[in-house]
Amino acid sequence: MREAFNRAVSGIMVLLVLLGLLSPLAKAEELITNPLEELLPPRIDNPGHDPTYPLQEPEWYYGNSWSETLSEPGFVEGSAVGFYKRFFAHSDMSLEFYVYRFLNVSSAEAYCSREINQIKSEGGCTEVSISGAFAVVYDYGTQEIGVSWGVIYNIVFKVGVYTESIVEDPTDQLVSFTILERGHILETGIIIPEFPSLIILPLFMMATLLAIIISRRKESK
Repeated sequence: MREAFNRAVSGIMVLLVLLGLLSPLAKAEELITNPLEELLPPRIDNPGHDPTYPLQEPEWYYGNSWSETLSEPGFVEGSAVGFYKRFFAHSDMSLEFYVYRFLNVSSAEAYCSREINQIKSEGGCTEVSISGAFAVVYDYGTQEIGVSWGVIYNIVFKVGVYTESIVEDPTDQLVSFTILERGHILETGIIIPEFPSLIILPLFMMATLLAIIISRRKESK
């Protein structure tokens, strides 16, 4: 029995050494774990709360928030929030922020890339340069729309600016609020490493095997 126990321990040690050699090739994937509401711009409807914050009454008013669902591989959950800016009767500028959580980085990047490629293939828009995001503006005459997309780890974010019956160009607002949202996610995102099954599964199997061997050895005594 002792000999079998020693052989099992020796085998486990060899596997641990092999895993140690392979671990640099299996880099942990970083995932953002915050509740999605924390990754969206906060609702601030008190004018005296923070005069430096750009999304605050009376400049911007809180509209509403809602959940989002996507039929995409790896999609977990989505959330959105809207604000509006009053110009005059029946003429507003609307602002919407979206965040989508995916199981892993590759799923998030794949979805974001598909959306960007579809926008490029459809055309009819003007691309806007924003660091860390893809953005375009559509000009429909009486309405202009600005949309940006970006991905941070397993989170995809989207910002939309919509005008109706006003002549203000949404480009500056799109740039400003895309930078705001991207910075907000980077600043508030709680990141945890997730190791691939290449490392976790063998360790779990070895721990289970060692526990069984020790248990049987105690019973034999």
